[in-house]
Amino acid sequence: MPRCSDNKTAALVRPREYAIRYPYMQVNRPDMVSWLVFDLDHSNSLIWEDELFPAPNFVVSNRKNGHSHLFYAIVPVCTSENARSKPIQYMKAVYEAMAARLNADPAYSGPVAKTPGHPWWSTWEIHGTEYELGELADYVDLAITQPWSTGPDLDAVSHSRHCLLFEELRFYAYSVVNREKEQGTFQSFMRLLEAYAYNKNNYRQRGFSMNLTAAQVKATVKSVARWTWDRYTGNSQCHRGVMNLDKTLSLKERQKLAAERTHQTRQKATESKIRAVCRSLQEKGCKLTQVAVALATGLTRQTIAKYQHVLDEPRKSEASNVIPLEAGSGQSRGVNYGVHQISAPRRGSGEDLKKGQVGLFSDGESSGVGVRLSSASDPPD
Repeated sequence: MPRCSDNKTAALVRPREYAIRYPYMQVNRPDMVSWLVFDLDHSNSLIWEDELFPAPNFVVSNRKNGHSHLFYAIVPVCTSENARSKPIQYMKAVYEAMAARLNADPAYSGPVAKTPGHPWWSTWEIHGTEYELGELADYVDLAITQPWSTGPDLDAVSHSRHCLLFEELRFYAYSVVNREKEQGTFQSFMRLLEAYAYNKNNYRQRGFSMNLTAAQVKATVKSVARWTWDRYTGNSQCHRGVMNLDKTLSLKERQKLAAERTHQTRQKATESKIRAVCRSLQEKGCKLTQVAVALATGLTRQTIAKYQHVLDEPRKSEASNVIPLEAGSGQSRGVNYGVHQISAPRRGSGEDLKKGQVGLFSDGESSGVGVRLSSASDPPD
């Protein structure tokens, strides 16, 4: 029952078969993300080609101003309360890195998007492949987002006492941990967090039915204290891959170089796959056509067409292995007689053969079957 409407509010709730009739609709379930949608507030809907990104599944564009939504189908990521946090963080990191490269609206978070196929929009359906997050991550550099890099988002966790305490407590821990490491001990750090947490445990006054129990507060303090003491550094770090690029380059330049390297690596892997299939088809006596190679590799015919040079390699190899008759016979030009001998009894004479005639010959030392070829002194026929 997705949300849908004639405007971006998508205030209506309808079954899917009715929702797709509206120009705006909710494309992801509330607890599952199956589509990464990028909102382009510029008219370059092919920016993904400029950035050497893989093709989106859909490009849905406004016919008037050219602004588009790019749809990437991904293996679904659960975002419910029971979901694991690391896949969600990984998905967000991939999305943010791609949005920066695509110059997409960073404030857009969905879930409402332009409905693909609606008459209001120009819809370009490119393919039906579902991407793994790891495939998309190969095209970007993922910044390691530190938990302390942004302030507490209390509005997002206002429904839970545990989450509120955790958010408030962890940012207090970040503010005092370095001082306690220099001047105090882990025990003194724990006592500071306990005092702060018990003072914040006033959720009955904040509108909840009751406060947290002492055991619940103590468990939260222990978790935050141990993690912060062991892992907090206070320094932002960024993963830059295995290329060891010059740090003086801008982030965008390094990302572009990394994307080109990834593209070349994928291209070489695809070429190797197609070559192996071509060898297999040749051994079976099959003709090397784009359709046959596409069926054998599982790639599209359009993709195989881009690698036509690989299909042409076997033909070029066969052509280079053809040896001319003169080169293969071992005879030099200008000889009077050229003979391919086969042992045979002595019958007749080589001089009895007319020019170009096949027969038995004898030269006094050996005999055989031969063909007399024309020489410069022979009269023309």
